[in-house]
Amino acid sequence: MISTRSLFSNLWVVLTLSIALLLPHSVDAAESSPSSKNISNNIALMPFLLGGQDARQEKKLEKTLDCQILGLCYLEEELLTGAEETLTSIYQKELKKILSDQVVPLALVKSASARLPRNDKNTPRELAIVLGKELQASHVMVGLLWRFKEREGGPLTANTPASVAFSVYVVKIENSGLIWKASFDKTQTSLSENLLDAPLFMKKGMKWLSAEELATYGAAITMKDFPGIR
Repeated sequence: MISTRSLFSNLWVVLTLSIALLLPHSVDAAESSPSSKNISNNIALMPFLLGGQDARQEKKLEKTLDCQILGLCYLEEELLTGAEETLTSIYQKELKKILSDQVVPLALVKSASARLPRNDKNTPRELAIVLGKELQASHVMVGLLWRFKEREGGPLTANTPASVAFSVYVVKIENSGLIWKASFDKTQTSLSENLLDAPLFMKKGMKWLSAEELATYGAAITMKDFPGIR
């Protein structure tokens, strides 16, 4: 007759062996499961790149996304120091208004961007794809700043008005496709010179805008047509 103690001992051995056989299989399944590597439906704003007037005028809007960085030459007199950082901050705020927590924090994006290798032969699209994979973001917004000239004079009596031009794109990382693009190119004029500027004056007041104010207005205008991310 088998003792109770012996029976429990045998059951314990069987149970231990069963667990040992099942555990490796469970771990492998979790590691190989596609769901464990799913990329969140979110968006990262890549810090704005600098581009020049010649590059913008010679290439179609969507083609500029695939132009090598070395071809995005810019004229120093048309861009203020730190202008690309200013526009990056402006668009980060606009994205947050629409997508809230789906926007990757800018500090994380800047940190990842600084770590990634790049050279002048890279295109903005290539940089966006690498950055998106690094951050596990489903989409990346790419911005190219062409012109950011400050007004000369004050808000009431400017000798030369502010002038801003930029392009923005959204790339879907999964297939490298361009899902949205927009551009803004504006030199402020007086209302008496151009009645088409009436909405600008109504929104910002009867004054000459700074370059940052004009860029903020432009970002808000372009984002009105932003379709979101899916």
